[in-house]
Amino acid sequence: MQLKRRTVLGGLIGTAALASPAILRAQTRELVMIGYGNEQDNPLIRAGEELSRRHPGVTLTIIGGLSTEALAQIRAARGNSPYDMAVMGSPAIVNALAEDVLEPMDLSLIPNAANIEARFPPLSYGAGCPITFEGIGIAYNMDVIDSPPTTWQDLWDPAFAGRVGMCRPQSNLGLGVLAATSEAFGQPQTDMAFALEKWRELDPLVGRSPPLLQQMLERSEIDITPLWHVNTALATAAGLPIGYVKVQDPGPLMLPSSVVHFVNTADGTRELVHEFADIMLQPELQEFAGSAPFYFGTVVEGVETSEAASPYVPATQEERDAMSSLAWQDIAPLRGETVEAFDRMYAG
Repeated sequence: MQLKRRTVLGGLIGTAALASPAILRAQTRELVMIGYGNEQDNPLIRAGEELSRRHPGVTLTIIGGLSTEALAQIRAARGNSPYDMAVMGSPAIVNALAEDVLEPMDLSLIPNAANIEARFPPLSYGAGCPITFEGIGIAYNMDVIDSPPTTWQDLWDPAFAGRVGMCRPQSNLGLGVLAATSEAFGQPQTDMAFALEKWRELDPLVGRSPPLLQQMLERSEIDITPLWHVNTALATAAGLPIGYVKVQDPGPLMLPSSVVHFVNTADGTRELVHEFADIMLQPELQEFAGSAPFYFGTVVEGVETSEAASPYVPATQEERDAMSSLAWQDIAPLRGETVEAFDRMYAG
């Protein structure tokens, strides 16, 4: 795995929003965070800069990589995490809780958490603090496809044969699409065998991760693929003719991203991680996260979706009310066996 490091530096004197004697003073302290490894890290970087201004000597280093790979590294280190915190989706949180490597976040220590919409905290399973959300929809090349699908079943239209992309289920995107496929065809979300067989019918081109799938779409190696709305927006920002469908059955699929804190970190880390999450929930940071080019979905009440973001993010109250999630507590434990079955199916 190739890791990308981004260090956020700060040197302006400030005061802590969550003052505590446990927070390190006048000392060098590097917080290491699992992020995205691309432009999506920019809101995290901005929050890290604010944290550094409040606490001179504190820096944030963001390492891009899959949460599942990070958990494997922590497991190999016997619980002594090389990381302090991460931004994680619901399925990764389920797996991390099973590994007993998370120190639950206390939302009462995060003042701005009181403004989070009620739908989001339950999907952190008592372990994290929601900060944004991403949607799973269908991205397509508008120069090639005149009539994009409106349902998951429409991907099986013969007109798309041989030009459909699919993400490996090691990613939350790939695993979530398999669950959504089963549900779309009247099967339980947990019926991964059914979903894999349905996708075998499409003979898709496989991308290891969402960014790689995005690149395949940009290079015209594929014409259509399930994709995070954020990756789609990034491709469109590059001037490419990429459209996006917010699939409506049963409603736009969304996955919250939460700040989580790993166990066995240095003294004072817990307070800094909570303060970082509080900064991410400030209206200014939410608006920045929801702006071009990534258009993260915002979780704080009163932060409106911009007109520019509306092609990607549920914007109206009706769309937001229709948002749905998946039964990740049942689906996430199936990841390992599903990845093995998927890799056997597409080996060679």
